Amino acid sequence: MLIEIKRLLIESDGYNRSVSLQRMYVNSNSIVSISDYSGASNFLLRENSGLAKESFSLIKLNEGGHTQEIIAFGSADQLYTAIGSKTDGRRLLND
Repeated sequence: MLIEIKRLLIESDGYNRSVSLQRMYVNSNSIVSISDYSGASNFLLRENSGLAKESFSLIKLNEGGHTQEIIAFGSADQLYTAIGSKTDGRRLLND
């Protein structure tokens, strides 16, 4: 099942950096782990971003032969609860 997350997107073109949140849809079956990530807040404080006081998590996704890490908006508990509420109900045995 696809779930919506808000990914922290940092774009750099030389001396200028822009920080934004990008909507992304992820297959909940490919999530390996979710953990709180305080490194994002430290970086955002140095960049004087308004998002510095928010909480972020590190999501690890299985992509076949390797894993991808995504910094997502929200604490690990918030994301876990949101994922759990979306996957309730009937499921196939192999799903």
